Amino acid sequence: MRPGRHAAADGSFERSAGTAAARGALLLVVAVVLGIVLLQAADKGTSSRGLTTGTRATTPTTTVPTPTTVATRAPADVKVLAVNGTTTAGLGSRVSDKLRTAGYNVLAPTDSSRKPVASSSVYFAVGYQSEATAIAELLGLQPTAVQPLPAAAPVADTRGANVLVLAGQDLSRALPAPATTTTVRRASTSSTTKATTTTVRKSTSTTAHTATTARTTTTTR
Repeated sequence: MRPGRHAAADGSFERSAGTAAARGALLLVVAVVLGIVLLQAADKGTSSRGLTTGTRATTPTTTVPTPTTVATRAPADVKVLAVNGTTTAGLGSRVSDKLRTAGYNVLAPTDSSRKPVASSSVYFAVGYQSEATAIAELLGLQPTAVQPLPAAAPVADTRGANVLVLAGQDLSRALPAPATTTTVRRASTSSTTKATTTTVRKSTSTTAHTATTARTTTTTR
C-alpha cells in the first residue's frame, strides 16, 4: 500500500502480507535447520578431537632403565688375605695357594682371633664387592658368604687387604690337605767273625764265633 492511499477492497493486501509471512517462516525454518546441522558437525569434530587426545594421554610410556655395571679389577690388582678360622693346620695356606694360582695378589696367611668358624665368609673393603663375589665363586662358596668388612675384623691387622677370606670348617672339607710322602729305608746286616786261638798242651784249636748285628732305621718326610 502506497502512502496516502487506502488498501484495496479486493483483498490483495492480505494476500501480500500472508505471502511475506510465509516466506519469513520458511527462512526461519531453514536457518534453524542449518544451525542444527552446524552444531552437530561442530560436536562431532570436538568429540573426535577429544577421543584422540584421550587415547594419547592413556598410552603407557615404558622407560627402560640403564644398567649400571662396575668393572671387576684384574686379580693381580686385588690384595687378598686368607685367615684360618679352624683348628686345621695349614688351611690358610691351602686357600692362599688356590687364590695365588688364580693370579690374585695373596698376602701371607694368618689365624683368626675367633675359632672355630663353621661357615666361611668373604669380606670386602669398600668398592670391592664384585671382586669378593668372584673369589667366593672360585672357592665354591655361596653368594651369601660375601659381606662387607665389619668394624671388628677377625684379625687384628688386615694389612690393607681388599678382600679377606675367613676360612671355616666348610672350606676345610672342600680343600683337603695334600697327601704326605713316606720314605722307608731298608735295614742292613753286617757279620763279624772273630777268631780265637787257644793252645792247650800240644793241641791247637781255633774257634770261630760269628756275631750278627741288625739295625733298622725308618724316616718319614
